[in-house]
Amino acid sequence: MKRGIAIAAIAVSAAVAYGGTDSLADLKALIAQGAFEEAYAHLGDIPPAQRTADWVEVAASAAAGVLPTLSSDDGTTIGAIDQIDRDYPQLRKAPKYMKVRADLGLKGLAGCYAQTSDYWSSYGIENCSTLALRFVDNAGGDKALALSVAKLASRSMIAYSALPFFKRALARDPAVCKDADLQGAVVSGLGLEPEHAGDAKAMMTSCWDSVKDAVAKAFDADSAHGYVRQNTCAILKSKGMISGLQAKRC
Repeated sequence: MKRGIAIAAIAVSAAVAYGGTDSLADLKALIAQGAFEEAYAHLGDIPPAQRTADWVEVAASAAAGVLPTLSSDDGTTIGAIDQIDRDYPQLRKAPKYMKVRADLGLKGLAGCYAQTSDYWSSYGIENCSTLALRFVDNAGGDKALALSVAKLASRSMIAYSALPFFKRALARDPAVCKDADLQGAVVSGLGLEPEHAGDAKAMMTSCWDSVKDAVAKAFDADSAHGYVRQNTCAILKSKGMISGLQAKRC
């Protein structure tokens, strides 16, 4: 994924752009002319103390105008969003930017994951997930976005790897418990060693009514001393969902 190249293509870093010569009036003129890339490159010309609501409006327009020009097929778009979020965090409260960010960010994440094929050997998929987590964390309380990213992650990686995403989605909306991909991620996570199954066990407890059937089925399919049985025996026993003989074998 060419994140650094993408950012270099749309603007110099905010850390060094500050100190240029364009005025806010110049930036507004560039936006009016549709010169979004040039406007974005000069956002940092306006000193922080002068970044008023007018500047935020201009900056949001510039960022929203630049993103559609980037490729969503290889992670470039999501890398650019991550850079914009960090360079200009003020924009994370600007609806004009956030709408485009949500729409194109999901496409960019899909492209990022699609360019990786092997979870165990590819650094790229870990990088995609790091960007994805920040993408969700910087989206405020957007429920739909959090769930969409979680579902995308669950279908792009080993299911349990999506648990951090579903954890965020669930914090925004308890109804996420009913999602089939969440249930699959929970069951997958229950197959981990107990010391690594904390998120899966916590989500199992929080979403018990929705996941209990899948958990019971996984328990029955597991070996006598398998991790699924170790991670689920206590709750299944407390709910009266396993026999006395099964409980003794946990």
